[in-house]
Amino acid sequence: MSEPVVQAAAAPAHPIGRALDMAARLMALIGGLLLVAITLMASYSIVMRALFDEPLLGDVELVQMGCGIAIVAFLPLCQLRRGNVIVDVFTLNAPVRVRNALDGIGGLLMAAASALIAWRSVVGTLDAYGSGEESIIMGLPIWWSMLPFAPGFALLAIVALYTAWQDFSGKGAAA
Repeated sequence: MSEPVVQAAAAPAHPIGRALDMAARLMALIGGLLLVAITLMASYSIVMRALFDEPLLGDVELVQMGCGIAIVAFLPLCQLRRGNVIVDVFTLNAPVRVRNALDGIGGLLMAAASALIAWRSVVGTLDAYGSGEESIIMGLPIWWSMLPFAPGFALLAIVALYTAWQDFSGKGAAA
């Protein structure tokens, strides 16, 4: 049995949605550029290891830090474009109003969780800065890699509130 193909939601038409779309796309672009940089750095390290037995020390640390930042950068656009995985086994045949209400509740839960993570990211970043915690191999301050988490999750919280509002007003993905 094949699954139906569902297109991701188009860019929003509402002015607030357009502003959030632009911010989310900019953040995703930055995340994509970061992933390209990580890929080039890892490729360089692999080539140097294979040809000259001189890998880039700390490449794994940089990959871990960069991938965490990139993932957070992609989340707002994913939420805005309704790209998250949704298990709709029980609601597939439910009325559109019920699906919109459930999606709106999911958006509110996503906003609450994202706001909590943004707040705790600020606390964690300040703690890492204050303690002077560093990465093991390169000795890089850990706080700089944690710094982009708070704005990323804050934007995700705002986008999730917007998508919840869209769902509750009947303009969501299920409509």
